[in-house]
Amino acid sequence: MTASHRTLSHPLSATGRPAREAARRSAAGLQHVDREHALMWELWWQASRASVPSTGPLTWVLTLDGHRLAGCHLPAAEDDAATGQAR
Repeated sequence: MTASHRTLSHPLSATGRPAREAARRSAAGLQHVDREHALMWELWWQASRASVPSTGPLTWVLTLDGHRLAGCHLPAAEDDAATGQAR
C-alpha cells in the first residue's frame, strides 16, 4: 500500500467526543436526581411537622434558641387537692 491513506494520529480522539457527551449527560442526570431527592426529603420533613395550638395553658414561644414550651400546667396541684394531701 502506498502512504496515501490517512491514519488517525490519535485513535482515541474519535471516541473521545461521544464519551465526553455521555459523561456530561450522565452528570446532568445525577444532578437532577440529587435535586429531586433533596426536594423529596424537604417535603417529607415539612409534611411530618405537627402544628401546635397557641391557646391553652401551654404554648410554644419562639425564642433566640428556637421554639420552647412556655406556660403553666400543674397537674400535681390538682391531684393533691383531690386527695386532700397538703404540700
